[in-house]
Order: sequence, then structure tokens, then C-alpha cells
Amino acid sequence: MPREKLRGILFRKLFSLGVCFRHSSGEDHARIGQKGYSRVVYCNDPDNPESIQLNYRGNYVSTTKYTAANFIPKSLSEQFRRVANIYFLVVACVSFSPLAPYSAPSILVPLIVVIGATMAKEGVEDWRRRKQDIEANNRKVMVYRNYTFTETKWKNVRVGDLVKVYKNEYFPADLLLLSSNYEDGVCYVETMNLDGETNLKLKHSLEETAVLRDEDHFRDLKR
Repeated sequence: MPREKLRGILFRKLFSLGVCFRHSSGEDHARIGQKGYSRVVYCNDPDNPESIQLNYRGNYVSTTKYTAANFIPKSLSEQFRRVANIYFLVVACVSFSPLAPYSAPSILVPLIVVIGATMAKEGVEDWRRRKQDIEANNRKVMVYRNYTFTETKWKNVRVGDLVKVYKNEYFPADLLLLSSNYEDGVCYVETMNLDGETNLKLKHSLEETAVLRDEDHFRDLKR
């Protein structure tokens, strides 16, 4: 039998074996909402029990590394993960011996200065990140609640909320486009903060919800 034909038969057998061990669609559907699988989100119904499960962390953003309680121990552990700092610490401990050819302050003082300066630098950078988090969490956004769009903070946005985004505004969270002011239900999104690209991405809304533009249209929208 020709080698190419034999190779084709072997590949077909491997493919068939892979299909046999594939999960059924019913099993995958049952795992929706679990870790590593898709989530079920109820639009315009953040008080739904399944939506409440997804809101346990809220929309609060925190990019800081330290807190006031763990700054010193955590920062020190980060410093002594470096081999050079461990080496100089061992040398400083050996310097307390009367047989050491150098004095302890000559080793300890530079080590303390370097570690202290690095910790201060990390503390300032973490404080700047905290200020940026506070600014982002307190930005205003229009959310549909009590049958009207009201202004709220980004950190108060919940899974399932309807959000109105205006031109040249940042998104408070991952959003699904339901409708836009354009008749064909499109919008243009800039993702420079995510991937560094400045060109606008074209997004299309769902055909079923493209006609929803007024507040009254969203009154009975729950899916």
C-alpha cells in the first residue's frame, strides 16, 4: 500500500479516536457558569440569583500590590528574593565575628540604604497606582435602573446592568453592544489601552436589540 494512503488512514483513525472522547454538548452546557466555562448573564436583571453570584466581587478595580498592613513584611520578602541582597546579608552576619577582616557597619549601612531606597520607591509607585484606582472606580457612568438611566460610579456597576456610553467615553467594564444611535447598529471602539492599537474597531449590535434606543424600550427587556 502506498505510504501516502497509509498515512491518510492513520490520521483518519486518530481523528475518529479524538471524536469518541469529545464531551457531548449537553455536558458542556451543564458546566456553563463554572470555572473555565462561559457565564450566563441576565440582561437588565442584576438582582437575579445567578447574576448575584457573579457580582460577589463587584466592579471594583484594584491594581495595588501592597496594603498598609502587609507593606513592610511583603516588601522585605520581595527584596530578599534577590540573590545579591541575600549574599550581602550573609556577609554582614559574618562581619560580626572578631576574625572578620571588615567591620559590620561597612556592610550593613550600604545594604540598609539600598533596601530602604528600593522599598520607598515601591511604596511611592504603589500609592500612585492606588490613586489611579480611586479615580477609575469613582468615574461616572449612566446605568439603567428604576426604568431610567441614572448616573452612578464605575465601582457600582453590576453584572446584567444596561450601560449607556457616550462618544469618547471609557468603558467601565466588558460590555455587549445592544444598540447604538446609528441605524445599522454599529459603533467604533478604540482598544489602545488593551493592545496599543489606535485604529478603531467596528462593532455590530445584536439584530434583536438594535431597535432599542429609548428608555421605554428597555423597560421589559429581561433575557
